[in-house]
Formats: sequence, structure tokens, C-alpha cells
Amino acid sequence: MNENQKKHARKKLFLKIFGCIFSAAGIVLAVIGFADFFGAAAEADMPDKFWCVFAGFPLLFIGIAMLLFGFRKEIARYIKDESAPVLNEFAEDIRPAVRSVSSAVQEAKGERACPECGESNAADAKFCNNCGARLKKICPACGGENDGGAKFCDQCGASLEE
Repeated sequence: MNENQKKHARKKLFLKIFGCIFSAAGIVLAVIGFADFFGAAAEADMPDKFWCVFAGFPLLFIGIAMLLFGFRKEIARYIKDESAPVLNEFAEDIRPAVRSVSSAVQEAKGERACPECGESNAADAKFCNNCGARLKKICPACGGENDGGAKFCDQCGASLEE
């Protein structure tokens, strides 16, 4: 660990320790002030420690702010770890739609995508120019033409697997 990282780690430790201290002091003062207020109200008396609330809330705010800055990296890592699987699942869900739109754009340009490598090929090509994969499959049952990545015939439903 270099000197800058050590200084940064010390600052974070300072923020974490004093954030806890300030937060605890703020909570204690606020509880004392509210207890005095409600206790005095129950006895129809004037509260004498209600000032603790006015000292406690700023201390609590400062403590929470220090804790947020001290734990910023841990919070960001947690958010990343919670968000990444959701984003990956979303990407998997929309992948077929993106491929469909991509194929439609290529067809409009007079091209077709290879089901293996995704390379653009001429619309009438039977094999990929990049990887040699079959772009069209002929159904052995009905003779219908299908996409190279199809497993079953579009016309009759027969298996295209060899």
C-alpha cells in the first residue's frame, strides 16, 4: 500500500469512528431532550433539557454524513453487486428482440447475419463468408428454405438437425 492509500485509509477510518460517535451522541441527546419534553408535558411542567434536541439533531446529521462518506466504497460495491445481476438478466431478456431488429435491418439492406458469428453476408449467400457456417437449411421433409440457425422447419415443423 503506497502512502496516499494509507492516508486515504486513515481518513476513512476517522470518518467511520467519529461518524459513529457523533451519531450516538446525537441520538442520546435527542432522546434526553424528547424524554424531558414529554415528561414535563405529562406533569404540566416546563422542560429544562429540551435544548438537547437542538444539539442532538445536528450531531446526528453530521454523524450520518461522516458515516456515508466513510462507507462510500462499501455502499457503491453493494449497489453494484445488487444491480449487475438485474442488468444481466435484462440483457438476456431483450437479446432476441435485438437480434430480430438487427436481422430486419440487414434484410432491408439486402444482407443476412450469420447465426454462428453474426457477420453480414449477401442475402442470397448459402454459407458465411467469415466462418463458413450454413446460412440456409433446406428441410429434408418438404424442401422448404430455413435460416441456418433453425432447428425445425418453418413450413412443416420437421427437425432440421442432422
